[in-house]
Amino acid sequence: MDRTTSFRTNAKSDGIRIILRSSLENLMWMATMNPWSERSAEDQSLFNPAFCALLLRTACKNYPMDAPQAQPFPLPLAFFVLPIVLNQPLRQRLPTLRTGITSWAASNPEHIAGFGDRAREMADVTREAIQFGCAQNWLSVSGAGICVGSAILRPDPPKLPSDTDDVRACYSAAKFLGRWFPPLTSPATLMSLFGVAP
Repeated sequence: MDRTTSFRTNAKSDGIRIILRSSLENLMWMATMNPWSERSAEDQSLFNPAFCALLLRTACKNYPMDAPQAQPFPLPLAFFVLPIVLNQPLRQRLPTLRTGITSWAASNPEHIAGFGDRAREMADVTREAIQFGCAQNWLSVSGAGICVGSAILRPDPPKLPSDTDDVRACYSAAKFLGRWFPPLTSPATLMSLFGVAP
């Protein structure tokens, strides 16, 4: 894929659709984003593209790639990671790896009910994180998915003295999601389960 090609999501009432966007369209989209200086302190902290890109990298790093016919972390599922990880009530309800996604979704209808809206609202944040991560070589786009980029981070993810318990919990949840999403299950199946149209 050409390095100038990026991804966008079309927010529709029935879910999120992933389509390719040319570099010209990318520049037009970036012009519609609020400049960094005009974003609230909370948005700058919580939706920092560097932090969000590292969360996506953590999920990709833990996605099972050793299964036969395994693929990179599916791009549509990348739009699940941040809405789950950055939402504390939902993050705290994540199960152990022994619990399947279908069982967990059936047991947590209150979290599934609003997930489609949350994913749509955070689509720009996820897109910005993917673009930032690719620019830093923390992530790379491969086929219909994303994977860990060529940059070597030690430790990976980075550990900073300023990291709070909340930051560490976000990294832990991203790691969990990477391992929890079944590698051979169709992304459309999981998207339907979470109320997001493929």
